[in-house]
Amino acid sequence: MKKGGCYAALGGIIFLWLSCAHPVIKPEEDNYAEPVGYNFRFIARDEGIEDPSLDRRSYYRIFIDKAEEGRTSTGLESQDKVYEGTLSPNRHLVTVEKWVLDEREGRYVKLNNVDQPKPNFFYFDVPEKRVVVLTMTADRDGNARFTVSLEKKRRSSP
Repeated sequence: MKKGGCYAALGGIIFLWLSCAHPVIKPEEDNYAEPVGYNFRFIARDEGIEDPSLDRRSYYRIFIDKAEEGRTSTGLESQDKVYEGTLSPNRHLVTVEKWVLDEREGRYVKLNNVDQPKPNFFYFDVPEKRVVVLTMTADRDGNARFTVSLEKKRRSSP
């Protein structure tokens, strides 16, 4: 019996030492941002543009569940273009149209359908109390990839 008591006491001491020696880690849920002003962020990126003369000014029109909701910011094709909005917690369909500046006409024109990113749509879910970030990355051949993530809390500076 004395041996068992010693092992129990030693185990308790080790447990206390380990508990004090390591910081408390917050559950993963605490690392996600809660919606403030928007709960959906769409980011469009174009990759593979290596010549400044081919880097056109562009934006994307955003359709949610087949209704036009707005457009991204305007920038060079090589830059991120962003749209933020508020959606109900549910499954949604986003569809995008790419528009580029026609420098000769001095106005933005929709790219021909054959030149639009493919696919130009994506289904995604919006959970409650979370910010969904949908990123579309299109290569120079028009092939698009979509990735979904949840926005993390911003770290406060010390």
